[in-house]
Amino acid sequence: MAKSKYEKYVVRKPAIVTDAYTDVVPETDEIPNRSPADTGPRVIFSKDFVNEANSIVEYGIISGDIAIGADNYVTEPHKHNYEEIFLFLGTDPKDTRDLGAEVEFWIGEGKDREKIIFNTSSSIYVPPGVVHFPQYWRKVTRPVITVVIMPTTGKRVLEIASSKGGKK
Repeated sequence: MAKSKYEKYVVRKPAIVTDAYTDVVPETDEIPNRSPADTGPRVIFSKDFVNEANSIVEYGIISGDIAIGADNYVTEPHKHNYEEIFLFLGTDPKDTRDLGAEVEFWIGEGKDREKIIFNTSSSIYVPPGVVHFPQYWRKVTRPVITVVIMPTTGKRVLEIASSKGGKK
């Protein structure tokens, strides 16, 4: 069978985002989960896969109650110099609006810091430079698909929002 002209644009195996915030494609087909309740982010599209790409797309599955970005678990409150779009997608085919969980998503910094609570399939736009996280997942009754789209960057840079400063 002849190789497709467009095969170079197809990504068939995601990379894992490591604790050091680097992307690693596992050598085996078995991809480990970050925890029993969280697959951890999987990079399914980026410049590492498609050379012409100027965006990054991550996805994951949350299947139990968990705190992400709290007590330094995984990702502390942080910001980027590019926009991010978070998608939270329910998996009940009879009611796709029902998220199957309650999420508390923190956004902003200082006196502008707010928590957003939702239990429906939702999207959250985070403008460049806006601090976000942690996320608290509660009352998870079935797996929820999460997607993070970074439409205007080819390289992920995370700036921790704390007195420590620094970038990952």
